[in-house]
Amino acid sequence: MFKRASAASATRCAIPIAAVFSLAAAPALADVTKDQCIDANGKAQDFRRAGRLSAAREQLRICISSSCPGMVRDDCTKRLDELETAQPTIAFTARDATGVDLIDVRVTVDGKLLVDRLDGKPVNVDTGAHVFTFEVPGQAPVSRTLVLTEGEKGRRERIMIGATPVPLSAPPAAPVPGATPGAAPEAGAAPAGAIVSSAPEPPATGGGMGTQKILGLVVGGVGVAGVAVGSIFGAMAFAQKSQEQSACGSACTPAGHTEALSDRSNGITDGTISTVGFVAGGLSLAGGAALFFTASRSSEGSAASGMVVVPSAGPGGAGLSLRGEF
Repeated sequence: MFKRASAASATRCAIPIAAVFSLAAAPALADVTKDQCIDANGKAQDFRRAGRLSAAREQLRICISSSCPGMVRDDCTKRLDELETAQPTIAFTARDATGVDLIDVRVTVDGKLLVDRLDGKPVNVDTGAHVFTFEVPGQAPVSRTLVLTEGEKGRRERIMIGATPVPLSAPPAAPVPGATPGAAPEAGAAPAGAIVSSAPEPPATGGGMGTQKILGLVVGGVGVAGVAVGSIFGAMAFAQKSQEQSACGSACTPAGHTEALSDRSNGITDGTISTVGFVAGGLSLAGGAALFFTASRSSEGSAASGMVVVPSAGPGGAGLSLRGEF
């Protein structure tokens, strides 16, 4: 009986004591002076301009006290409403490498504690760029830099904690023919397990003329040679004509007649060769010019490399033959 009464008496005494401590711990906003109200309003405006919205909120909560002048209290109330709209909020979810949600996560922003556990609810943060650090016992901390804008509400960010990439094992190196097992690699040799590319190097692009242009120059050179041959034999044909006329003049002897016939035959042969040379040379010059000036960079070294232009001559005249493989 005595013990029960003592317990009841202790309970009745504990209640007033707890109430006293509670009142002592509660912020005495009702005792705010007029100067403190005005000072809190001014500080709140300075913090608001600096982007420190959380600090501005704490000052505004002071100057909305009932002990503050009505004009100051109304101004602080209006500013607090505007701050509620402007201050961004963000909610974090954290998962481990297996995709399990993490709750006991300590979050700091710029080194200051934001929350000590995640419950999915958005929290107030200041505008601007901030470094958020997420800590879980037994795991390396994870940091993220995020930029929050004024009026951004309910932003959600997912954080992976403890996710480590699995290293890929390199395939064993193929043995080198003739190499001694266990011997050290030669200087400059690729290390074991290294992947050596066997792709051929791309052909070097330069300022070469290309096969078709070279072929055009060759055919043009043949044309020049043909014109030169035609000129030489043309001169020889004129010379034979002059010898024919001098060998058999007004008083033509049998010997002179024979010599004249020989000169006439030689002149005809030289004239034919001269004609063939001029025709073949002209055609070769034209073909060489066409090959040279129509060559394009994209077609150099392709089908043109298999074509050959050959001058031809016969009893019926001369021409230009184009031969090649496609």
